[in-house]
Amino acid sequence: MACSQTMTFCIPTRYTLAFLLMAVVIHLFTLRSNFSIIVVAMVKRSSNKDVISSRENECYDVNTTRDVWYSTHENITTDLLAFYNETGVLLQVNRTEHNSQDKFSWDPVTQGRIIGAYSYGNVFSQVMGGFLEARFGGKKVLGLSILLSSVLTLLTPAAAFAGEWWLFVVRVVVGFVQGVVYPSAFGILSKWSLPSERSRLITIVFLGETLGVIVGFSLTARLTTQFGWAVTLYITGVTGLVFCCIWCLLAFDSPAVHPRISEAERTYIEANLEKTKTDKKIPWVKLFLSAHLWVLIYIHCTECWGFFLMLTSLPLYMDTILNFNIDANGALSSLPYLTQMASRILSSLIIDTVIKQLDFKKVNIRKTCTLALVGVAACLVAIGHVRCDSTAAITMLCLATAMSGVMIPGFFPCFTELTLGFSGVAFGISNTVANCAGFIVPMIVGMLTDGNQTIEAWQKVFYIGAAVSVSGSVMALMFLRTDPVFWAQDPDEDKLSRPFRNKLTIDSHDGEHWNTLPVLVYETTV
Repeated sequence: MACSQTMTFCIPTRYTLAFLLMAVVIHLFTLRSNFSIIVVAMVKRSSNKDVISSRENECYDVNTTRDVWYSTHENITTDLLAFYNETGVLLQVNRTEHNSQDKFSWDPVTQGRIIGAYSYGNVFSQVMGGFLEARFGGKKVLGLSILLSSVLTLLTPAAAFAGEWWLFVVRVVVGFVQGVVYPSAFGILSKWSLPSERSRLITIVFLGETLGVIVGFSLTARLTTQFGWAVTLYITGVTGLVFCCIWCLLAFDSPAVHPRISEAERTYIEANLEKTKTDKKIPWVKLFLSAHLWVLIYIHCTECWGFFLMLTSLPLYMDTILNFNIDANGALSSLPYLTQMASRILSSLIIDTVIKQLDFKKVNIRKTCTLALVGVAACLVAIGHVRCDSTAAITMLCLATAMSGVMIPGFFPCFTELTLGFSGVAFGISNTVANCAGFIVPMIVGMLTDGNQTIEAWQKVFYIGAAVSVSGSVMALMFLRTDPVFWAQDPDEDKLSRPFRNKLTIDSHDGEHWNTLPVLVYETTV
């Protein structure tokens, strides 16, 4: 909201909007990532000899966090199933007859299919999300997405007990209604983010990924062990409904329609945004035929491959190879995302400063940032070779996510810079293709590790991810472009003369920025 003239410090309205969008992304990734942990809790563990044989992998005697196993259903106090004594003999403790009622006998392929169900739906609504944002505004589109996804989350336990295919369908629909989030967010940001602040604002929004994964992994693991996986879904669903009300009250599509923004900040934003076409007609053919956009799409796909590898399969790797229990699994699975969050914040500040104050070409800065994918590839290869050293594996995962964190402020602004006001649709197209990794990665992991939960099998998974990441950097260095395509620019842009010599400054007491910033006022020639 706007600040009074007497206030000495206030968050600008555009930053408040960015934090609201961040909360939307937190909601999205909580519902997306928590299912990787929940599926681990839902699957029925084999008993007696089958349990012992399934756990006798290369790392069983090295990592000992499986001394106690929890079945994690609603009656956790009577559900301590088994533990190993010092000789490795399996002892049964307090096994109740109804333990199997909320457990499911799913093999790794079925688990991968259920985890990947979200992405099947997600890919089909990305382009639609960009179109709906351009047509109706992001506030309505995102509000409806939050509402529907929360209701469907509340229905998920019932679907699971009805059958695995009912659960699959519900997760597909959840992914579908949340597929509009990123395209709509980019469309809103194109009306709020200044070129000199774009990396910073986009980073704020995408911090929601990290926070959502942390909530989805660590908090979900804790709630699951305490109350059961079904109650965890009820809690997240109700929380989403509450946030939906907050979003509808505080979010607005652009500075022009915000009722509480000050006139000074509105003028500052509108005067410094790139000029784009004002009509709502979307150039679909030009978008799909743009070679420069497809370069961005390919790089986006390579970034998402590594991201989904860690998002969907990291809990499984922790469970089957490193032998961490659910509590440790959730906490350690979220740890790499803390380093990713720190990396995104730090790199966004550096990148914006370099663009604003130093005489470097923007395209060269973007290309340099994509070299982080090479670092991600190196870390993925290293994970497979540290074998049972869980400390080294977690360290490599943290380094990988820290390097991938540079991609958000360093690469993702390219969509807005290239397509301007059509960035919502452009990112929707890109996210449609890139999100295919969300179901391809679990499927490949399932095929490579089904009945073969060994370090060698997981090394193949990491090698594939490393090769994909390196190819993204190569593509960026060769073909990446950031200057706007001609069909996205305002046709009257060439009529604008150089800026007035007189500049209107906005005092920090207006609350529009933390320091004095110039507003460039253009005059048109007749």
